[in-house]
Amino acid sequence: MAGQENLSELPKSMLGILRRDERILWYGKPVFGSFVLHLGNMWGFVFVGFFIIVGIIGAFSIIPPTNMPYGFGFIVAFQTIIGLLMLFGPIFRNALAYNNTFYLITDRRVLIQTGAVGIDTRIIEFDRIQEIYVTVDFVDKIFGTGGIKISTAAGWPEQAYVPTLIALNNPYQIHDILQNAMEKNWRAK
Repeated sequence: MAGQENLSELPKSMLGILRRDERILWYGKPVFGSFVLHLGNMWGFVFVGFFIIVGIIGAFSIIPPTNMPYGFGFIVAFQTIIGLLMLFGPIFRNALAYNNTFYLITDRRVLIQTGAVGIDTRIIEFDRIQEIYVTVDFVDKIFGTGGIKISTAAGWPEQAYVPTLIALNNPYQIHDILQNAMEKNWRAK
């Protein structure tokens, strides 16, 4: 997916944001498997959920369910539900967000749209970008994907947030498209 050959794939909400004289250089969606497993800072959450489930299984191996005290079953059921939510919740959230996730690079800015229930659209003007770099983590190595992180000159409390285009098929090619567009934009000023 690149260029302007089939804009019907893009949601109308993203097309509505574009300026009349703005040119689309690249657009695409992440790779599903890689996107779903990109949990970022949620991996700790998943590991805790895993250990809760392992602890419950271990408890059942020590104390048979027939010998458990009254009310203990409710506690075990509650812990099991919490553990399963922690273990699979972030993955399920990403699976829901996949259909709403689109990336767009124009000759002036980067647009990132994503969200599981609500849809958030992040617009990053080129003059706010300080640095872009390609990342390839463990999940990316499995799927042959990569990500592009964009460091911005943000001036609000969410400045620690680094916008990322994750689970891309050709991250280095997309990085080049973005880098070239930014350089042309800077030379034009």
